[in-house]
Amino acid sequence: MSPRRSKAEAASTHEAIVREAAEGASEVGLEGISIGSLAATLGMSKAGVAGHFRSKQELQLEVIEYGARDFTDKIWVPNAGLSPGRERLLGCLDTWYAYSAGSPFRGGCLMTSISTEFDGRPGPVREAIAKSWGGWTRVLRADLDLAIENGELSPPLAPADTITAIESLATGVNQQTQLFGNRHPEKTASAAARVLLGILS
Repeated sequence: MSPRRSKAEAASTHEAIVREAAEGASEVGLEGISIGSLAATLGMSKAGVAGHFRSKQELQLEVIEYGARDFTDKIWVPNAGLSPGRERLLGCLDTWYAYSAGSPFRGGCLMTSISTEFDGRPGPVREAIAKSWGGWTRVLRADLDLAIENGELSPPLAPADTITAIESLATGVNQQTQLFGNRHPEKTASAAARVLLGILS
């Protein structure tokens, strides 16, 4: 086996472990995933799985990065080419709510699940989750501010409060889907977001 192929296979295995850890974390949380469960699911030895990470925290941080990349690829990328301001903001919100309702991971939206799990726990994992969400908040706020500046939107709440409210709708979509099994809660969320943004029709 050539060194190049060996490195490629190792990278592929590493990615498979992180992907399965992300799926598991969406169901049982980052603290719930274990080397043993990952090894059993992937048909690997515990040593084989553990050898890819220096610690459980390193695995958790990689899961956060994986979830953030999936979030970006599925929500931001499809809307990146839209006109900045109202059009792109509405596109991102609609795509986000649909993403949450579509159960992108086995347990729903990974980022929503782990943010709830760690919102009251200090430390590097919480900081990484908060940094990821903070970046997304700034993206939405930039488009909202531009839309207000251009006269495209006139929300009744202050911009910061508007962002908080429309972000909270995504959490509600995930809950309605996962906990109550409601169908198409993203439609309600998109309609509510438009009310919050001052769009009456």
